[in-house]
Amino acid sequence: MEQLKMYWFPGTPIEDMELPEGYSFSNYKNESDIDGWVKCCQNGLVSDNYEEARQAWFNTIIGRPDIDIYNDVFFLDYKGEHVGTITCYLHSEDGTGDMHMVGMRTDFRGRGLGKYMNNKALKHIEKKNPKFVHLTTDEWRKAAVKSYLRAGFHPVKYSINMKKRWEAELEEIGVDSVDMYTNSGKFYKTIYRKGLKK
Repeated sequence: MEQLKMYWFPGTPIEDMELPEGYSFSNYKNESDIDGWVKCCQNGLVSDNYEEARQAWFNTIIGRPDIDIYNDVFFLDYKGEHVGTITCYLHSEDGTGDMHMVGMRTDFRGRGLGKYMNNKALKHIEKKNPKFVHLTTDEWRKAAVKSYLRAGFHPVKYSINMKKRWEAELEEIGVDSVDMYTNSGKFYKTIYRKGLKK
């Protein structure tokens, strides 16, 4: 099944957030950070097999020429240990931003930390003047979808059944309505959760 796609547009307010005590952000520095990245992403993003998960770093991060690993790859750290990761970079070909490989270590999920990673990534990419920022995610990642909506991302209607899928998703996560956009970034319509469908 196709993933959900979302867009964030420049000019959308990005609030200032202060990290909870003990947390900080860092960038990728050297190969020792790959193990931390693997642990953050082994929750449905990459294989549970360590070697395969490590290879995913080379395929999904190193394998994308527009990613500057020293500036575009972020880690959320707790007392100096990587517990979350997010990559946000600009596509040189079309000027769009990409929020990519967003992972949180399993033992740090459910603490509302995703909003801080979204915030950090959007502040980073906004400075590069993207046309818009896009991401893809799965419907079963309810907390992530809700977090992206709160950060100002909007659903994208890029295939025929997306409107219905999003109406059902909004119902499940308890969001009444949201503006939906087309694949080209044009406003499509305001959509409502299934129970409020108009």
